[in-house]
Amino acid sequence: MKNVFFLFELSNKSFLQGLTQLSLFLFVSVLAMLPFPAWSQFDVGSSDEQYYSDDFIRFENHTYRDNIKTVLLHPKGWPIAAPFIDLNEPESLLELHFDVLDEEMGNFMYRIIHCDHDWKQSQLDVQEYIDGPPEDFLNDYAYSGNTFQRYIHYSLEIPNFNMRLTVSGNYLLLVYDADTEEPVLTRRFCVSENLVNVDVKVRQASRVDQRYSHQEVDFTISTDRYDMTNPYQDLHVVIMQNHSWSKTLTGLEPRFVKQNELDYDYDGPNAMEGGNEFRLVNMTNPRFNGPGVERVTFDNQENHAYLELDKSRASKAYLQNPDLNGWFYVRNDLFQGRSNTDADYVHAHFRLQKERPLVDGDVYIYGALTNWRIIPEAKMKFNQLELQYENTLYLKQGIYNYQYVFVKDGQLQPDLTRFEGSHFQTENEYSILVYHRGLGLDFDRLLNITTVNYPPQN
Repeated sequence: MKNVFFLFELSNKSFLQGLTQLSLFLFVSVLAMLPFPAWSQFDVGSSDEQYYSDDFIRFENHTYRDNIKTVLLHPKGWPIAAPFIDLNEPESLLELHFDVLDEEMGNFMYRIIHCDHDWKQSQLDVQEYIDGPPEDFLNDYAYSGNTFQRYIHYSLEIPNFNMRLTVSGNYLLLVYDADTEEPVLTRRFCVSENLVNVDVKVRQASRVDQRYSHQEVDFTISTDRYDMTNPYQDLHVVIMQNHSWSKTLTGLEPRFVKQNELDYDYDGPNAMEGGNEFRLVNMTNPRFNGPGVERVTFDNQENHAYLELDKSRASKAYLQNPDLNGWFYVRNDLFQGRSNTDADYVHAHFRLQKERPLVDGDVYIYGALTNWRIIPEAKMKFNQLELQYENTLYLKQGIYNYQYVFVKDGQLQPDLTRFEGSHFQTENEYSILVYHRGLGLDFDRLLNITTVNYPPQN
C-alpha cells in the first residue's frame, strides 16, 4: 500500500506535470492493474498494520498458520457445543483438537490469558487465575492413519492436572511455537459461576419492521443469591446467537430494577435477525454421495467432493431443515476407527448459481468452517461459462454447515441475508452471558451462562 501512495505522490512531481488529462487517465488505469495489494476490506491503515502481522496475538478465534486445520474447542464429549464450562464443576472440561498438515512433530506450548467482558486482557496476574504453571507443552499427539493427507493430530484438555482455573470470566487459549515463540492459534472460551438465575424467552420480534425477519430475546436476571450495588454501571450482558462471537448483542442496560430482579424486556434493541437454516453437506464417506454432494472423485491421491449446485434462498419461504447451527463435526464412516486421526481431507467444491457477477461486492463461504470470519480463501470466483460462483475448501471428513454471504465493496461486515434470507421461524440457539465487576475487584466475573433454543424443543 505504501508503494501505491508513493506513486500517487509522484503525480505531483515535475515528470507528471506535462501529462494531459488523457495520459493521466491512462497512467492511473495501468496503475490499477499493477500487482499492488488489493483494494478490499482487508486493507487497513498504518496504525492497524501490527494487528495483521503474523506474530500479533489477536484476542479472538484465529489460526495463524496455513497448515493448521480443523481447530475445535468444545466441552468434553460435545463436539458442536459452545466452549463454556462451570468453575465449580470438576467434571466440566474442554477439549482442544487441531491438525498440523506435516509429518514433522512440532514443539508447541499453550498459555491461558484471562480477559475482561470486552475481550481485552484483564489486570490479573497469571497466579491469580491459574493454579499451576503459567504455560505448558502440548504432549498429546498422534499421527494420522489410513489417510492420503498426512497430518499430526494434537489434543488438550482444559483444565488439567497441571493447570487449574480459579476465577470465572473470559479466557483466551493461546497455542504457540516454543522454538520461534510465534502464535499458532487462539481460541476463546468462558468459565462461569452459578451465582444468579436468568429466565430467557425468545419470540417473534415486536417491531413491525422486524416482525417477519427477527427474533426478540427477552430475559430477567434474579440476584437473590448475589449482592449487586450498581447494575447500570457494573453489569454487562451479552446475547449470543449459535455460540458465535460474530453474532452478539452488547450494551443493553436493565429496563428497570424491581427488588432483586433486573428486567430486559425490550422491543427492538434486543432483537436479532433469525437468518435461515444452514446448508448442510455430508462428507463422512469419500466413496459415496452423501446429502449435499453431487459426486465424489479420487484424483492424484486426493479426495474431491463436488457439492450440489446451490441457489439463492433470499426470496423463498421458510423451510424447516434440521442443521448444526453453522457448526461442524469430524466423522469418518469409511473406517471404523478414531475419526480424529483416521478421517482424511477432502477438496470440497462449492457452487452458487448466479446469472451474472455482482458489481458491488463479493461472495464468501461462511460459518464455523471459516471461523465465522470473512477470509480470502473463502472468496468465490464467478465462472462466466457455467454462470455460477465457485470455490474449493480443503476440509476434513465430516458433516458441515455453511452459508453464502455478501460483502459490499469498502465494508467489513457481511450481509447474511443477500443469498439466505431471514425468517423469524428459524431454529437458533441463544446464550445470555452475565458479567459483573463487584466492589474492590479488578476483573469481570462471569456470573451465569444460560442457553435456550428457539423454538423451544419438546
